[in-house]
Amino acid sequence: MTDAENTIDDEPAAELIATHYLTGVDELVEHLRAADLLGLGVRLSSYVERDGDDGRGYSYGYELELLTASPLRAGDEDA
Repeated sequence: MTDAENTIDDEPAAELIATHYLTGVDELVEHLRAADLLGLGVRLSSYVERDGDDGRGYSYGYELELLTASPLRAGDEDA
């Protein structure tokens, strides 16, 4: 996160608590609900990887970062 992204109300940047790598949507939703319940911010990324040695299949994954606060950016104020 850059200083320009953290200009909202001059609040300190959200700090990373933990990173989880998830493979299923149900598992992802469970983690998101828990983060919401605890008042934590999240940053979510998805990715695709090739399966096996032959490289013919693909699997999907999610990287979920738990943060101390919401990672709002300056352009997201109106949302």
